[in-house]
Amino acid sequence: MKASKYNKIWKMEDGANIAFNYMTCALAEVDEDFINILNQIENIRYDELEDEKKKLVDDMLYGNFIIKDNIDELSIIKYRHYAGKFNDSALGLTIAPTLACNFGCPYCFENEKKGMMKPEVQQSVIDMVENWAKQKKDISITWYGGEPLLAINLISDMSEKIIKICEENGANYSSFIVTNGYLISDEIIERLKKAKIDGAQITLDGPPDVHNQRRKLKNSTEDTFYKILENTKKMKQAGISPSIRINVDKTNMHRVSELLDILKENDLQDLKVGLGQVTAYTEACSSIVEHCMNVEEYAKNTLENQKLLISKGFVNGGYPDYPGIKANYCCADASSSFVLDPEGYMYKCWNDVGSIDTAVGNVTKFNQPPDDEMFMRNVNYILWSPFNHEECVSCSYLPICMGGCPYNGAKNGMKPECEKWKYNLDEVLRLTYTQKKDLPEEECACKDGCSCG
Repeated sequence: MKASKYNKIWKMEDGANIAFNYMTCALAEVDEDFINILNQIENIRYDELEDEKKKLVDDMLYGNFIIKDNIDELSIIKYRHYAGKFNDSALGLTIAPTLACNFGCPYCFENEKKGMMKPEVQQSVIDMVENWAKQKKDISITWYGGEPLLAINLISDMSEKIIKICEENGANYSSFIVTNGYLISDEIIERLKKAKIDGAQITLDGPPDVHNQRRKLKNSTEDTFYKILENTKKMKQAGISPSIRINVDKTNMHRVSELLDILKENDLQDLKVGLGQVTAYTEACSSIVEHCMNVEEYAKNTLENQKLLISKGFVNGGYPDYPGIKANYCCADASSSFVLDPEGYMYKCWNDVGSIDTAVGNVTKFNQPPDDEMFMRNVNYILWSPFNHEECVSCSYLPICMGGCPYNGAKNGMKPECEKWKYNLDEVLRLTYTQKKDLPEEECACKDGCSCG
């Protein structure tokens, strides 16, 4: 056996030795026996160890702190990466039935188009889903926009047909919606439940004075905060699991605590709260560049807000608050995932929606030979890989970063952009250890396979 190349060992202020492995994201408090075995592993004869030491070695193998001699970790990461890219066991679609929106958010990257998805495009989507469902493959749909609830009739109709197809073919179906939450009503909730939409992402960008400046109705100064807050509570009570997204930049980064207090006052601290980085991806949002945080600033800010979430009793654990093992990065570099706009154009990234010159196909022609330019855009996204860059191959963060966002990496041969972990991992691990060291194992909120504590 030998030591993993992806170990991180350090001593806490209280004197405890802590070990983290980038390949498994295992985190453990360890003793001197652990460190001695790690340092002498190449000379240890397992069969000659006492039972207690054998148990320790077994645990170290499970956490990947030590590995068998014939294991090549970089090859495993590469295999995992390409297996994720080309996994076709499920079809993942993000569908924007309309790009119209009732909000006029200053940081929105989309160029609005007011039309709804036409019947022939809807039918092409359904045909595509049926083609996959007949192969007993899972179907996952995220409804997106614009504001998707402006197209609730379309969502209801398409969902009914897709659900029937999945049931007839024995394919698993799941559905989610990203909405600003303003149009939620009792009737809408019932329609969402009938459409088997069991989760929603809703954005609140700070306390009322901040949110109402950023998340505002077009041509109106009407309050949106409290309406969205009440609608979020309605969704929770109805069994549709909402999560809260806070888009943070330099103008609201110091106001998150006030929002958390309001959520807590409304018994919403059991909701997952995520902090999104406002980024000027396109020319449409170039006016907000000066307010955007860079990755290092964002990493430090999310760490501080993670501490706030913990201190105020919010759900906290697992990715993205704690690093997770990555295969491919996201839907952008997965061969069986697409984002669709109302005209049927297919994209690899949510940031591209509506920009036809970045489309990788059109769903109305998915059974026809692909357009050469669109086909090559798809190829470039799928083949974007950190293994083409020596700085990634030699980096210990590789298993939890995988070269960062493919949107950046696949554009014009751009180099990888490091994930936030480069700037805050040490503190995240310290915080996680401090938070969890006294918890019974059954109370740990980490994902399956956690070795923390």
